[in-house]
Amino acid sequence: MVKLEDVAAKILVALATLFTLFPLYWLIITSFKTRLEVIGGIYFLPKSINLYNYYRPLFEDVYGAYLRNSFILSSLEILICLPPAILAAYAFSRLKFKADNHFLFWFLTNRMAPPAAFLIPYWTMYTFLGLFDTIQGLLIINSIGNLPFAIWVLKGFIDAVPRDVEEAAYIDGYTFWQMLRRILLPMLKPAIAVSALFVFIFTWNEMLFASLLTTSPAAMPLTGGLLHYVSQIWVNWSEIAALSLIAMVPVLAAIYFLQKHIATALTFGAVR
Repeated sequence: MVKLEDVAAKILVALATLFTLFPLYWLIITSFKTRLEVIGGIYFLPKSINLYNYYRPLFEDVYGAYLRNSFILSSLEILICLPPAILAAYAFSRLKFKADNHFLFWFLTNRMAPPAAFLIPYWTMYTFLGLFDTIQGLLIINSIGNLPFAIWVLKGFIDAVPRDVEEAAYIDGYTFWQMLRRILLPMLKPAIAVSALFVFIFTWNEMLFASLLTTSPAAMPLTGGLLHYVSQIWVNWSEIAALSLIAMVPVLAAIYFLQKHIATALTFGAVR
């Protein structure tokens, strides 16, 4: 006999799934519609498959350069943030020095502050230093937010690693760098993968500084370029939807390929 509670639970799950996936479905079908279909009424299926919405922005406009800049920024951000974050996280986890907790809290406050509060000072400083509209400027400003987060995440994982492992390595004659490379880093692979994933996502999705501190295709990433579709007289919803889907693909792919490490990282340290 089917219980009423089970039926109600299945209905709620189905409604929640529909509520979650419907915006994505609407984004997909909008990306295939023509401009007239978008403004002509509500259609749950496009009348035709219009792939020109994907082709024109990337190959006939500057959005291919914006997409390239997003890949460059997100990849370089991982290379810039993770090495110092690993060393800093190890220092905060294993070493005791004066005001260590205060330093760690100060690092975290850089992530807590609203980015819009620093927009005018950054714009003034970047204009003076010649960093306005440059890849280097965006790398610096993204690192200010990503580095504290990576340190905080990695410190929690290093705290879960028993000190006996390191002491055994030192007894076997390992130097610090040998212990770090051969013992600690292999144990921290899930944590490093998760940190790299979040750094990539945060950099890829950043829009405020990307749109206001860059103006040319030489430096502007895709998130900043999407705002160019919005004007006082027209909004090209079809191409916005197509580019939004393109922007989602790298993040979804990264999550898919790193899901094993994510699952391991979520349970890391739970069982000794």
